[in-house]
Amino acid sequence: MLDVLRKSKEVNDYVIKVRRHLHENPELSMEEFKTIEFVTEQLTSMNIPYETVANGGIIGKIEGAKQGKTLILRADLDGLPMQEATTNLTKEKVVISKVDGIAHTCGHDAHTAMLLGASKILAKHRDSLTGTVLVVFEQGEEIGGGIINLMNRLIEIGADGVWGIHLKNDLPSGKISVEAGPRMSAPLPFEVEITGTGGHGSRPDLAHSPIDCFVELHTKINTMRMLRLNPHQPLTFSVGTVQAGDAANVIPETLTFAGTFRFLHIEQGKQVEQQFKQLLQDVCRAHKCTYKFIKEPVAKELFVYNHDQCAQIATKAVEKALGKEALATLPAWMASEPFAFYQAFFPGVFAFLGIQNEAKGTGADHHNVHFDVDEDVLHLGVAATLQYTFDFLKASEPLYFKRKYDHVEALMI
Repeated sequence: MLDVLRKSKEVNDYVIKVRRHLHENPELSMEEFKTIEFVTEQLTSMNIPYETVANGGIIGKIEGAKQGKTLILRADLDGLPMQEATTNLTKEKVVISKVDGIAHTCGHDAHTAMLLGASKILAKHRDSLTGTVLVVFEQGEEIGGGIINLMNRLIEIGADGVWGIHLKNDLPSGKISVEAGPRMSAPLPFEVEITGTGGHGSRPDLAHSPIDCFVELHTKINTMRMLRLNPHQPLTFSVGTVQAGDAANVIPETLTFAGTFRFLHIEQGKQVEQQFKQLLQDVCRAHKCTYKFIKEPVAKELFVYNHDQCAQIATKAVEKALGKEALATLPAWMASEPFAFYQAFFPGVFAFLGIQNEAKGTGADHHNVHFDVDEDVLHLGVAATLQYTFDFLKASEPLYFKRKYDHVEALMI
């Protein structure tokens, strides 16, 4: 049996070097041209054949000595359009972006580095593999830009399961969460235009203000969350943009607002969709306004959900590789992730790897300018990935899993 922790330590310098290179050279979603070139060069050096999926990403293929199941291992490639700070929460960062206005402040540089480290080990130990591993590097995770093309190709190839690992800023460094059930939320985005009757600011009695309509609607949505929805099923609501009017003394004709609900249970999502549409209709009628959807909310099962049997395999794999003390429980994260697309078609696990270390100053929120990575935990992510890979491919118990959608496009929102 391969000692995955020892092997992971052997590639640790490589993983950190890769992570720092990627961190210094981030690229925006769907513009990861140099990143893709770098990753494919690494795969070539490992004798791993690959294909690039246009506007999707990279799929590398590691075939074991014996035929068997196929497992997808996934990482993401893109950075964010933001200027990172040179410091984390308490210290100077060991590496910062060299590209003005673009930064890896979510951890994708580390995700890709860990998967390349795991790939290097798997490629050297193909004889220990029963089955096939697809190492997948996804473009445009932050905007969901590459997921459709990539998923369509993966469905064509076929697979029996999927694994992904994401850094987590509020989980203590070195701890790993692989619990079953919902782990990240499904988004329910919306954009609405309300039309009223504009007028002079001195005579609001002659107008029907879309602003007044929106203010009441916003209040009633928050009331709806408290009075009409199951308090035991998490739900978040936020409005990100509101646009109306150009002058202080003019009541505008129209107002446009956009935002999201996020949920962890499809029943809750469908109820929110129905309640939101009913409130919109009732409030607009009361204010003598009309509305139209620029983006209509439609609830779909796009939450990250760890398959029960796969989570059991993952729990035992982490215990075996890192010890029982490495396991941690963590509440579901109310952010959303395209990994939900993979899990809609393949049973699997999305693991969280903790990077919160007060002494090192790591722990700032994802997408925050002070976000930083505790590099000392990256080899643990490699080890967990490797152990899960070997254990999943060797597992003989059939997985009980049924696809809820026939094609990827049905999941688009």
